[in-house]
Amino acid sequence: MSTLKISEAGTVQFPMVKHAVEIGWEPLTPESAKEKRGGDAGMLFRDELATKLAAFNPWMSPDAIRSVIETLDAIPPTIEGNRDMLAWLRGERQWYDEEEKRHRAVKLVDFESTSANSFHVTWEWVIKPTGRPKGNRADMMFVINGVPVCIVEHKNPKDGDAIERAVKQLRRYELETPELIGSPQLFNVTHLLDYWYGVTWNANRRDMARWKQTREESYRFAVQAFFERTDFLRTLQHWILFYVQDSETRKSVLRQHQQRAINAIVDRCADSKKTRALVWHTQGSGKTFSLLTSARLILENKDRFKNATVLLVVDRTELEGQLKGWVERLLGEMQKQDIATKRANSKAELQRLLDSDFRGLIVAMIHKFEEIRKDSCLRDNVYVFIDEAHRSVAKDLGTYLMAAVPNATIIGFTGTPIARNSQGEGTFKIFGTQDELGYLDKYSIAESIADETTLPIKHVMAPSEMAAPVDLLDKEFFDLAAAEGITDIEELNKVLDRAVGLRTFLAADERIENVAKFVAEHFKENVLPLHYKAFVVAVSREACAKYKRAFDKILPPEWTEAVYTENAADAIDRPLVAKLQLSEEREEDVRLLFKKADKGPKILIVTDKLLTGYDAPLLYCMYLDKPMRDHVLLQAIARVNRPYVDVEGVQKRIGLVIDFVGVLRELKKALRFDSSDVSEVIEDLDVLMADFKTKIGKATTEYLEAGEGGSADERLEKIVYGKFLDPAVRKVFFEAYKEIESLWEILSPSPELRDHIKTFKGLAQLYAAVRNAYSDKVGFVADLAYKTRRLIEENATQAGLGRLTKSITFDVKTLESLKGGDGPDEGKVFNLVRGLQKDIDDDPSAAPVLNPLKERADRILKDLESRKIDGLAAMDLLAALAAEKDAAIKSAKASGLSTRAFSVFWVLRDDAALKQSSVSPMDLAKEAEALLARFPNAVVNADEQRRLRAGLYRPLLALQKDERSRVVDVVVATLLAE
Repeated sequence: MSTLKISEAGTVQFPMVKHAVEIGWEPLTPESAKEKRGGDAGMLFRDELATKLAAFNPWMSPDAIRSVIETLDAIPPTIEGNRDMLAWLRGERQWYDEEEKRHRAVKLVDFESTSANSFHVTWEWVIKPTGRPKGNRADMMFVINGVPVCIVEHKNPKDGDAIERAVKQLRRYELETPELIGSPQLFNVTHLLDYWYGVTWNANRRDMARWKQTREESYRFAVQAFFERTDFLRTLQHWILFYVQDSETRKSVLRQHQQRAINAIVDRCADSKKTRALVWHTQGSGKTFSLLTSARLILENKDRFKNATVLLVVDRTELEGQLKGWVERLLGEMQKQDIATKRANSKAELQRLLDSDFRGLIVAMIHKFEEIRKDSCLRDNVYVFIDEAHRSVAKDLGTYLMAAVPNATIIGFTGTPIARNSQGEGTFKIFGTQDELGYLDKYSIAESIADETTLPIKHVMAPSEMAAPVDLLDKEFFDLAAAEGITDIEELNKVLDRAVGLRTFLAADERIENVAKFVAEHFKENVLPLHYKAFVVAVSREACAKYKRAFDKILPPEWTEAVYTENAADAIDRPLVAKLQLSEEREEDVRLLFKKADKGPKILIVTDKLLTGYDAPLLYCMYLDKPMRDHVLLQAIARVNRPYVDVEGVQKRIGLVIDFVGVLRELKKALRFDSSDVSEVIEDLDVLMADFKTKIGKATTEYLEAGEGGSADERLEKIVYGKFLDPAVRKVFFEAYKEIESLWEILSPSPELRDHIKTFKGLAQLYAAVRNAYSDKVGFVADLAYKTRRLIEENATQAGLGRLTKSITFDVKTLESLKGGDGPDEGKVFNLVRGLQKDIDDDPSAAPVLNPLKERADRILKDLESRKIDGLAAMDLLAALAAEKDAAIKSAKASGLSTRAFSVFWVLRDDAALKQSSVSPMDLAKEAEALLARFPNAVVNADEQRRLRAGLYRPLLALQKDERSRVVDVVVATLLAE
């Protein structure tokens, strides 16, 4: 039976090329691609681009085509430049037509006829910008009409952290060679078993998505589904969004559930027989982008929708939140595309727009429809998109709206499940009657969590002495709320205004002092070590002010801020509230600073503002001290469910709610939704504790059986190089450990963990040992998470990590001394190869000499891991490599050349073309050294590099032209290697 050979290139990279070719992409070898882009500094296939520009724009002269290509080539490699490139691809940029004396749109891509475009796929795409000392290499690049559109990074499927490393590599490109991602709009990262995608200039796990299919989940199917040419063009044309958030340009790609919903919405709006629909996408799943993109597609397609009108209906709460900036941006973008846009700032203005038969986008708040005249607009190509439909159509406002535009198609959007009450049923009746299931499209909480679009939320009850009495909570809140019905924060506050006894209990000075002390300690022990932030949700504005006063006594004042609405009467009636009221400018700063890990405040105290429409991924813990239920409760706690990955790659795993009121004690009473719609949305933290105990028990049995006898180092080496030699076994262990570690980070400190500290510490040390033992570089704590790192870093070396984390020299002398030493031969092999990598890192100029040795050493490691050879045989093979290295060093010293110049000799010493000519590799190396002395800035100076290259041609005149160019390329690359 043959052994399955798994490697990055053989298993992932080249199969991707094959799968892409099967669906119409044309393969190009790296050499052909390099020639088409004019060398390592180029990114465009100029010949392809020129051909397509001429075909798609017959009015353009050759000079105009050359100028457009130069313009594209000069686009800066920034996110703003990337956006400009997409605008060119979409045909949104113009050029002057000399004959017609007017500007005309330039067509780079034919989105109507897929086959009219050229589709190329290539691999090993090296970029080394002119004048830049360092280059990089992308695994694969997809190119349309000569313009790179998608970059792919592959990793070995045996690596436990393959996807994370691929993402880090993309971030490194952004820093070191931004030209590599200046043009591409999308990226893929894959290791065969997982297939993720995202947008360039935003390579963050939070903004990536796992490609999923409803059919067979094979690698081939994922590749071909993602790169199906017509669908891929549609992604470029419609699904990539640029927007401004917190004063920064950001970029996103719509996920599959968003694309599905948008397609359904556009089709429904084109259906003359159906005029209602409900789109039910859970909080945090990108509902706003889906809504805005649907509106844009309808308004752009003026022929299909007969120059339509789209009414975007929002409420005050949403317009104060994230929609505020995005609506402003949308208006600007649509105006650029010749789409009229208006904001109805008053009822009179809305009435005028409807009366005047306005075509384009109208943004209006729901309350502006009150008393709008019946039959104001009778056209049937009016499309009303109502955000947060479960509350926007409450009372009579929905009736006014529908009477004003009786023939309109009305689409309701909601982010919360439909409640089991009259209002919830009403949402179905208004929007869902024309669909069998009651909705046009649904993306549930469970789906969102499974896709990692949002995180699960866990809750725990605060000490019972701080919670509201159960009878008081039932009588003054649950009973009143059931009678009134609550769809937004304003209605909730009205109910709480009548709950005098409950409000008095929750806002009592002594209780707030006690709760503040508990929160402060919990935050410092549980949240701060994770580098996350928190909300305190108080019952009222007065309670917010009291909490701020209490926190300032026990925490640094800059750690907390209270954010609440302003009331002119506060100065007289509530002086503390008025005193702590933030100015508009300070509140705006606080909103932005809270989203930054290295800035204050760390805790926000809120009661009405920021509970909806505020997206802060750093928000991890909510201290809930305000009674809530149904939509408001679900929207509030959803503030903590946003995924987040920090700069060290540590992922936020859950959102946490600490309940000081008691509303979550009975979830069925607090969340009156169908259980299938809220399953797993919020569970008791005890679930995680049980999961931790099960997983650590299993790991103890499987992994913590250290060998007997010898020192701690020796015992650890036995298990590390015995049990974990196989990469597949390491991968399983890494994944099991990371699950346990994430649970530990969430649960600690906890009294229930007391009996598991020693075991977990041993497991974490073993993880660090295995990571260090098999990596190119060592570090005591590898990639341990924050609390775990603090737990073990002080005594890591005493726990047996010493011998596994030392660097040794790769040479004959060291190898001979190791042969007779203690410890497993497998460990010595890995340490020796790590020493060779260190030599390369310490002296990059020696890389041309050492890299071929390192490649052979890596092959020895692979054979050792697959047990084709044993440790002793691997040592013998490495001895031969060490002898070669020593001989090379001896030869380098004897030559009198610098390391760089000697590398030229070493690389070309067996070159066939030079052997057939009169050119001596040593003489060429000496000439190269002399030229480098004349042009010392050739690494960063394009003119000096050009003169250096010219100087190298003279001693190579005996070679054929092609061979001469090849050898010059080799010499220059070797001399200027970083």
